[in-house]
Amino acid sequence: MQRILITGARAPISYEVVQQQVALGRTVFLTDSTKKVSIKNSKFIEAFIQTTSPRFSTEEYINDINNIVKEHNIDLIIPLNEESFYLSYMKDKLIAPVWVEDITKMLSVHNKYNFTKLIDAMGFKVPDTKYVMNQNDLTTFINDFPGDEYIVKQPYGRFGQSVRKLTRMSLENDNMIEFPFMIQTLIKGTEWCSYSFAKDGKTLSTSLYLSNTHDSYNCSTHFTSEKNSELQEIIEAVIKNLNWSYQIAFDVIKCDTTGEYYFIECNPRATNGALFMQPEVWELKQCAPKYEARQLIFVSLYNFIMRPKKHNLERLKYGKDIFWHPSEKSIFFEQIISGAQWWFEAKTQKTTVNTITTYDIEWNEDIVNL
Repeated sequence: MQRILITGARAPISYEVVQQQVALGRTVFLTDSTKKVSIKNSKFIEAFIQTTSPRFSTEEYINDINNIVKEHNIDLIIPLNEESFYLSYMKDKLIAPVWVEDITKMLSVHNKYNFTKLIDAMGFKVPDTKYVMNQNDLTTFINDFPGDEYIVKQPYGRFGQSVRKLTRMSLENDNMIEFPFMIQTLIKGTEWCSYSFAKDGKTLSTSLYLSNTHDSYNCSTHFTSEKNSELQEIIEAVIKNLNWSYQIAFDVIKCDTTGEYYFIECNPRATNGALFMQPEVWELKQCAPKYEARQLIFVSLYNFIMRPKKHNLERLKYGKDIFWHPSEKSIFFEQIISGAQWWFEAKTQKTTVNTITTYDIEWNEDIVNL
């Protein structure tokens, strides 16, 4: 029986991934650098072990992971959050295999600007993009690619925190804009999210779902796996070109005008699409995803209270909660406790919940290959 260590247990998808492992007859251990983990007392795991922060104490974190591996005879490490980058960076120091790509490949796609250049060079569609260092660079880009609105962001960021949609007028007249930043032409269309598991460039499974971040404060809370053979084919071609192994996710927009798919960014780690994986994918077997709806029901309810729109109400009517299991109802309510703890810490630190939940694990490498 394989013994699996899942890191990044704070991620909502961890509960589903744990159950996928258990369905294969595996023994699962959980770890994270916080105690604010909804499933740390789940009956589906053997133990939850807290570590130090990978961001602020990287070497100590790796030592913590190796100690867990030795103490519990771990066969395989599966990361689910941004600790993936630190595990990749220190992969040669780990004493158990970890399913994460090499750090050079991780960073080549995690940096939004470098990713855009890479995908463009492969012949896939991306918005017109430039990393502008000063006002002259900005003026040149606006003149080369005229439009009414543009997207401005930093090469690194999560939950869309650095992304802004600005008018041409504001860009030309706002003396408070801080350089450098990344600017892109605005692509209007349908926003898709993908999650794939691959080995040596061969896609084993891909789930696709529409983004609803605009209704959920830059963090999707309702997920419906859908079929889109055209987009799936394009994503599998990208994965083949990258010769990618393990988890990878893309944000893509289907342009309303041309019908073409534009790649916006990449997460070379687990995302919410892992909810729809079949257990067999973790045995490196090719399989179709599950087609169903899932949601974070308490967050969806909060969204409806804050934005009482009909479509937000409709979402509450379908989709099993991510933390719901009929034989373990307590976990459903544990998410309220951990969520309240994150909210309280965010208020104490005078920041947002989205920011605080990744603060001690996020990777913010600031090198941009111009």
